[in-house]
Amino acid sequence: MSWAQTARQKQLAPVGFYRPEAFRVVVHDTFHQYALRMAAQSIRNGMSVPEFLLFCAAYVLRNHRELKRFRSVFRKGAKDIKAAAAAPVAAREEAFERFARWAEGELR
Repeated sequence: MSWAQTARQKQLAPVGFYRPEAFRVVVHDTFHQYALRMAAQSIRNGMSVPEFLLFCAAYVLRNHRELKRFRSVFRKGAKDIKAAAAAPVAAREEAFERFARWAEGELR
């Protein structure tokens, strides 16, 4: 793996690990397809519908009142995981798994 690819992966996954996963969204109605496409274009020229949906999800996670507790849990988790980043990879994985167990109980 080249230095550039390692840097790109670190940029795309600054807290967790770089393991891409694709989510498929099917929109059956042509009217809704057109609405999503136009909304994406009105926000930024050239934005695709998947980019728009990710943008919307990030916006909701960042701003929705009912997700305030969610944000504080994930801020704390990111802080703990970043603190473990100086340690070997195994310690980072342990930190992530410890956070995942804690967050799941905390958010229920």
